[in-house]
Formats: sequence, C-alpha cells, structure tokens
Amino acid sequence: MPAIWSLDAPAPGQALSPAAVSALLDCASAPPSAARLLSAIDAVVPVEYLSLVNFRRDTPELVEGSSRHAHGRDVVAECFAIYRRSYWRADSVMRLADRVARRPSREVAVLHCRADELPVAGWRNDIYKRERLTERFTLLHAPTPGAVQAIHLYRDERQGLFRADEIDRLLGLAPLLRQAHQAALNAECVAVDREAQIAQSRQRLARLVPTLSPREAEVVARIAHGLSADGIAAELDIAPSTVVTLRKRAYAKLAEAGLPADRLRLARWLA
Repeated sequence: MPAIWSLDAPAPGQALSPAAVSALLDCASAPPSAARLLSAIDAVVPVEYLSLVNFRRDTPELVEGSSRHAHGRDVVAECFAIYRRSYWRADSVMRLADRVARRPSREVAVLHCRADELPVAGWRNDIYKRERLTERFTLLHAPTPGAVQAIHLYRDERQGLFRADEIDRLLGLAPLLRQAHQAALNAECVAVDREAQIAQSRQRLARLVPTLSPREAEVVARIAHGLSADGIAAELDIAPSTVVTLRKRAYAKLAEAGLPADRLRLARWLA
C-alpha cells in the first residue's frame, strides 16, 4: 500500500550538492515555477515529470507542469485532464490533503505510491501504462490555513522505481523544498501586490499629469516603488538608456506641473 510520512525539518546530517542548493535558492527567490522545482529535485534524484496542483474546495486544479525531456506535447496537462475527469475521487492524496489543511504550515506530508498500488485499473491503464510511468512521489503542504498545494513527482520506465536511498534523499529534501515553495508563493503575492500598487500610481499620474506619455508614466510609477533603471528596463523590455531618457523627460514635466520630480519625493507621494 502507499507509504505516508509527515515531516517538519530536514534529516540531520544530510548534505546537498552545491547544484541542489543553488536550484533551491532559485526556487525561493522567484514566483512558483514547475521547471525550477523540477531542476531542484533533479539535482538530488532524477524524475521525469512534475506537476503543481492546488486544492480548491477539495478539488484538485493543475497550476503548472514540467518534464525533464521534450515530448512534443504537454504530457502533464493531458494526464491531469484524464485524472480530473475520472479518477481524482479515488486518489488517497485527497484524504491526505484534507488532513494537511488542518496542520501547521511548517509541516509537509509525503505520499509514495507505485503504479501497481493504484486502486482503479482504468487509472493505471489510461495514465500510467500509456505514459510508461512507474510511480508517483507527492509532497503536500498548506502555505495558508486550508489552502493545500501538492508537488507531484513521476518516474518512468527509463528511470525505474525509486531505490531506498533515493527515497531517503527525497524525504530529506522535502522540508527544504516546502520552504522554497513557500518562499516562492510569498514572492508571487508580493509581486501581485506591487503590480497593483504600480497600476494605482500609474492611474494617478495619468489623471494629474496628462502630459506624461504612457511609457513615462510606467517609468515614474516604478521609480516611486523602488525599482532601479535596470529593473524597470527588464520589466518593460526596453534598454536601461531608454529608461534614463524617459525618466529625464518625465521629471521635467512633473517639475513644470509643480509636482515631485525625484525618487525620494515620488516615493512619498505615490507609493
């Protein structure tokens, strides 16, 4: 039968390679990405597919998937559509997700299930046999009370079943992966909040200084919220030198209107 673990701290004495540490930091420093998570896991134990799943009103929803090799089609999305249509109610991960929703956010639950342990033959045939999958290794955590996220890892026949030492490495990685994913979700929330604040600042600028061009307003709004010229250039997909030119023009128009025309006063006025 499937094996279940509950963890809240990494196993003592387990060392990660520099590549794994770097990949975890990449995961933690940006909004959630299935590809980045897969890269972090692949530095410890190779897996073929990863899917990020969110549970809303006790229903699984695919957030994003990624694969180690190019397959010419979106295997994760195809398989999840079959699963969502026919088999999710038979999945023991649903009961585990209900338990995780009531547990502290620092905990991560882990479920390991081989293809031959799946309770429904159609599920095995339609997904696992079709895609030559051998097993699934799932990490579940609740970033906020009641909001459960799952990271599903899949091996295929080329990789074979997880060895005992590979399972131990994944169990050691699980709490660190939860922390990295939690940080990524927090980064996403911050990014969403910042975008909303920038939009409000841009609207205020358009109302108070109609002589600003849309690009100039975009630049000024981001300056007010602490972005550098390089950061603004990356967000707007323009050269840093163009940002400097737009900033100079915008400052001149703001000064002409008797409004703040430097970074510090813009932050006080708009942010």
